[in-house]
Amino acid sequence: MKNWKMALGVPLLFVMLYGCGSDKATDKTGDTTVKQEETDTNTNTDTNANTDTNTNTDTNKDMNNNGQAGTTENLPYNFAEFSLDVDYSPTESYEVDYENETTGVEVELDDDRNNVKLRGDEALSKLEPMFKKLKFDASTANDEVIDHVISVFGIDKNYTSFELEVKFADGTEKEYKKTK
Repeated sequence: MKNWKMALGVPLLFVMLYGCGSDKATDKTGDTTVKQEETDTNTNTDTNANTDTNTNTDTNKDMNNNGQAGTTENLPYNFAEFSLDVDYSPTESYEVDYENETTGVEVELDDDRNNVKLRGDEALSKLEPMFKKLKFDASTANDEVIDHVISVFGIDKNYTSFELEVKFADGTEKEYKKTK
């Protein structure tokens, strides 16, 4: 009985391996060829015979021209990236970094004056109310943006340098700088 299973199993295994060994599969019209992934270990020939040629279409239709996830409706704020660096002295600064990318959201808050270092959800919880108050866009005057951010974040006006980099939801990137 064991030899009988082995006698049928080995040739069947060779048939399946031979079928999977082909690098290309064609659709029903025979016009399109699709290279199979080498990491595919599924040997079910019925399932793999009809490879879907539109694997990237669904993923890419929610991407805008800058590789940013979704559109402005999918972002919680009018920006996808926000990087604020306010220096008070060579050893004291206030830094906020926010990135909303296709791989996820990264948030950091470093406040040397108050000895606060937050990452992830903790930082987002602290910063979210301030982010919601930010009501500027790429066409807003630079001085107006700087004054607005200083007001919203409660930045001490005794800073030595102010640097803000913003990537807006539409992909526009702007820098705002002010030195005292």
